[in-house]
Amino acid sequence: MKIVALVLIAPALIAGHAFAQTPPPSASAPATSAPSPEKSTSVSHDCKKEARKLCGMEARGSELQGCIKNNLDLNKFSASCATEFKNAAAAKKPSS
Repeated sequence: MKIVALVLIAPALIAGHAFAQTPPPSASAPATSAPSPEKSTSVSHDCKKEARKLCGMEARGSELQGCIKNNLDLNKFSASCATEFKNAAAAKKPSS
């Protein structure tokens, strides 16, 4: 009876021992300080302020989106904000 219990428990103990020696995946992965701008879909606070300055504080919703698109076409945004707005717009487009 003790041998049967040992045979049933041994694989669990071995698996637990192997798992305990494996470092957690988060410890081995390098930490990144900030997401890369190419992959980010949100727009920074500074770029939102720049859009409000160009479009007016009262612009909201589709009016603000249209104003941002027009100013992107006219190259009135800073290069970094233009990139952020383009990335955000590309992320919102549905994939076909």
